[in-house]
Amino acid sequence: MALPQPVLPADNAAARVNLLIVASSLWIGGAETVIRHLAERIDRRRFNVTVCCLKHRGHIGDELTRAGIEVIELLEPNGKQVDYFTFRKLLKVIRSRKIDVLHTHTTHGLVDAGLCRLLCRLLRPGLRAIHTFHFGNYPHEQKRIIQMERMFSGRVDRLFAVGEAQRSQIKSLYGFGDDAIGTIRNGVVLSNGNGDAAFRARVHAEHRPIVGTIATYNEQKGLFDLIKVAKRVKERGVDAVFSVVGEGHLRPRLEAERRALGVEDNVELTGWVTNAATLALPQFDLFFQPSLWEAMSVVILEAMAAGKPIVATMVGENSRVLEHGVDGLLVQPGDIEGMADAICRVLQDDGLRGRLGEAARRKVTGQFTVDHMVRAYEQAYLDVLA
Repeated sequence: MALPQPVLPADNAAARVNLLIVASSLWIGGAETVIRHLAERIDRRRFNVTVCCLKHRGHIGDELTRAGIEVIELLEPNGKQVDYFTFRKLLKVIRSRKIDVLHTHTTHGLVDAGLCRLLCRLLRPGLRAIHTFHFGNYPHEQKRIIQMERMFSGRVDRLFAVGEAQRSQIKSLYGFGDDAIGTIRNGVVLSNGNGDAAFRARVHAEHRPIVGTIATYNEQKGLFDLIKVAKRVKERGVDAVFSVVGEGHLRPRLEAERRALGVEDNVELTGWVTNAATLALPQFDLFFQPSLWEAMSVVILEAMAAGKPIVATMVGENSRVLEHGVDGLLVQPGDIEGMADAICRVLQDDGLRGRLGEAARRKVTGQFTVDHMVRAYEQAYLDVLA
């Protein structure tokens, strides 16, 4: 499929758009991955890109720095974790780098962008701002966050959701009209590698299939359900390893649940794996996402790009990205028996595994690549400047 090309300004240094991408921090997650891809793939002939972290940069921020992309960290190395005046530091960055467009990806960034827009009316009146929402469980967000988003959403030029389900939630919650918020779906890099062969030995799956997921160990990801599903799959005589690549505050409780259900040999909590999508994911025999909510899951797209059969819950954009029985199997969140049924079905049918994986890769190639996403954002930047 041919990609729509943005109407770009002339290719010379004076015409380049100075873009500042703003996030709270850049650890590991879907929004952070989107920022990374956007900063790496944007057309450098047309855009000068800088990334700004309002707090500490984190793992993905370090990777961007190694890739030669400037990452500005506003929180002092030994500073407090909460700084209510980061907008003043952000304003200095905007003025010193003559920023044309701010692109924020967190509520903290949205608030600071709104404050900077107010202060820049005289200092830099041409400044434009857009914001992308990444949270996927509206209206069940912290009341303080909802209040700030409601107050500052009107202070930027364009708002974007990452999926239609999320867009519908946001419109309903904030009373936005159809023209007030657009949609730019997430995209991923296509994968052709086989990953790290040593990963299989690391999770004790030399002779067993890997049912893998990549997730932060938090309440959203449904990992207690994953452990229950692992127990049901084991009880049905299917000897698989459930590999949970990630880390987070729920680790002690997940380890306790694993022990209580007697699946310590079947559930591996691996911790973070650097570049998990290219090193660990290709080794999975099946990708499993039992999430309780999502916006538009980047890791689902990464699994599709890797040609993996997928079993996932019907949350967020999953039902629009995956077609049940064609390029994935979809189950209601919390349905332990349904998830176990789907996993056993895929693991026991080589033909089904191959068909689902091939169809998923074809779809992501045609609709959900990084190039699709980046071209859409490039056009959005130019539109707000027009």
